[in-house]
Amino acid sequence: MKLFNPKTKKNEDLFESLIPTFMVGCTNDNIVDGYKGCAVYITVSAEDEDAAKEVAINNEEFMSHIDDLKKFDKRFLHVMKRTGNYVIGKVEYYEGDERL
Repeated sequence: MKLFNPKTKKNEDLFESLIPTFMVGCTNDNIVDGYKGCAVYITVSAEDEDAAKEVAINNEEFMSHIDDLKKFDKRFLHVMKRTGNYVIGKVEYYEGDERL
């Protein structure tokens, strides 16, 4: 199936020009609110890894799990290509284990 892509001004296959999806996460125990092993992840669609970090930082739910915003830096975020089944925009929070 061919569709018109306004960016390239050409007819392209449906899945030829999809925006990639990334999972952005922060697992720093000093930054994320929770016990040892805590982590927060969000799945976003963005052009590249830097844009994915920006989308994550601008998401209120994702940033609500960051405990100390004064110490927070973009370098604490890690970005991975997302595969499999996922929901874009879904925030996954793991509070860690209090026994550790």
